[in-house]
Amino acid sequence: MSSRIKGFYEFGPFCLDPAEQTLLREGRPIPLRPKMFDILVVLLENHGHLVEKEKLMNSVWTEQFVEEGNLNKNISMLRRVLGEGESGHKYIETVPKRGYRFVADVREVNNHEESDLVLDADEQRLSDSQKILKYPASVSETTQTRTRPFNRTWVPLIVITIVLLATLAYLVFIGGKRPHLTPNIASIVVLPFQNLSDDPAQEYFVDGMTDALIGDLAKMGALRVISRTSAMHYKGSQKSLPEIARELNVDAVVEGTVQRVGDRVHVRAQLIHASSDSHLWAADYDRDLRDVLDLQSEVAQAIAGEVRIKITPAEQRLLVPKRIIAREAIDNYLQGRYFLNRRTEQDLRKAIGYFESAINADHNYPQAYAGLADCYNQLGTGMIGALPPLEARRTGEAAARKALEIDNEIAEAHAALGFVNYFNWNWAAAEEEFKRSIELNPNYASAHSQYAAYLVCRGRFDEALAEINRAQELDPLSLSISSNRGLLLENMRRYEEAIEQLRRVIAIDPTHYQAHWLLALTYLAHGQLDEAIATAEKAVAVSGRSPAALGVLGLAYGVAGRKHEANKILNELLELQKQRYITPMSLTFVYIGLGNKDQAFAWLEKAYEERSNHIAFCKVNPTVDPLRSDPRFADLLRRTGLY
Repeated sequence: MSSRIKGFYEFGPFCLDPAEQTLLREGRPIPLRPKMFDILVVLLENHGHLVEKEKLMNSVWTEQFVEEGNLNKNISMLRRVLGEGESGHKYIETVPKRGYRFVADVREVNNHEESDLVLDADEQRLSDSQKILKYPASVSETTQTRTRPFNRTWVPLIVITIVLLATLAYLVFIGGKRPHLTPNIASIVVLPFQNLSDDPAQEYFVDGMTDALIGDLAKMGALRVISRTSAMHYKGSQKSLPEIARELNVDAVVEGTVQRVGDRVHVRAQLIHASSDSHLWAADYDRDLRDVLDLQSEVAQAIAGEVRIKITPAEQRLLVPKRIIAREAIDNYLQGRYFLNRRTEQDLRKAIGYFESAINADHNYPQAYAGLADCYNQLGTGMIGALPPLEARRTGEAAARKALEIDNEIAEAHAALGFVNYFNWNWAAAEEEFKRSIELNPNYASAHSQYAAYLVCRGRFDEALAEINRAQELDPLSLSISSNRGLLLENMRRYEEAIEQLRRVIAIDPTHYQAHWLLALTYLAHGQLDEAIATAEKAVAVSGRSPAALGVLGLAYGVAGRKHEANKILNELLELQKQRYITPMSLTFVYIGLGNKDQAFAWLEKAYEERSNHIAFCKVNPTVDPLRSDPRFADLLRRTGLY
């Protein structure tokens, strides 16, 4: 038995049914937040006419006061869903300072007209994994048949027509499913899922779901998956999906929504072919929070099947969750990942708290230990400098080893252990861990980037460049990876390329501390002293007078012959050392600038003793060139295994 749906709006490739709260595009359901749906209904009801902002807000937010910014944000998201700007389509017109007008042609089907939107009984029994609706034929296409005499001379023509139609149907519905007619999809981006929970506090959970899906897809070696950092740049973006795909150079886009109510999670995901902006697949999932790991794996495998990517047995094994994780542990882990990805000292410390809470809730949660390892490794770098490197890495190593003790196939834990071994100068062990991490997750951009830095330290420049280029392909919008490429080019003595690379980062983010810090050192190595001083001063300003930035500025002043300013920086660092941890390399840099080799070597030795990450670069780094001819420097390289 079938049921007819009446009373809807058709515009462009869309059909909206207010009664069923459904928006279809070419027969595929399009997820909308409730308020976005209500706004669209009001605009369609008044299509062709101006709807004042106040009227629109009063119609949608009937019992609450909201600011105009809420309306503007929902209109922007609605335009993106409708694909405005692509191929010249325009649906919603802004009337400045007044309101909005729906300007596209709209066909109304009222209760007195019939539509061909028919839901078969089988389609009404929607499965938990996928729900698909048929798109209605336009009302204008509905015709009434007329009775007329049958003419036998038409029989041959009718037979030929039937054969042709049957052949066409075969090609469309059967032949069309052959692999060679399937869109060629070798690369994909998962855009940030939308939070439909009407609770901003659940944003971390939704971002965590996006992050986890990216992680599962990234385990498939045959598919290039854009990393989280680049994907998150498009959160709330008004750009069309084809435009985003062109910027990231991908064949397909995954987008969706997440709604969490208590311990239940509802996810809707859809796969879109980028160049044609056509839907290839969509599915709805409703799960208990405890089953969220299975859900992520299920979505990833469904997408892989749709794009016809072959999953190896080893990859298939990685996609199967090995055990059930406690709800509270998952919740804390996702919050920890949210703060870890923000990469500031304050956020890293918050992330540590959440990862520790996840571990307390489930002592055998390997991903939580891997996250903890990443936090401590970052806190011990010269760029953040919140902890002595040896102390930070010792804690990071313990966490990484615990993760691998529970599950030896966690790519992030292997990369974290590679980081620890690399800066502790266990060179062979570090390379083994980086390779294992990439083997487990070929799309893990951070592992490629860290491995590239390792290769530069070993003087293997061609391999390093290949790895950092791969990292950029996977995470093209990551300013950290772009800056790291500048670091590698500087250490390869390709100064002009390094300067160009780092300037591009600063053009995108003028307050990017890492890029300013590295650019100042590159200008110094290239002999551009005025530019080096100006850039180092900027690094000091944007970092809040970070000790690492002060060290570079003191070095630049000294090399430029401005000894008085260099000594002022030196005294500031020595005073700061009485109050907090200061990386010895900052003082080494200033003494190099002042030409005091003995003090430079004294502080370089302290950096060696605490395993400063700068030491690993000494074989190739141009900043320490003034010390290179001294026998003490050769001895340092020998002790670190670099000579």
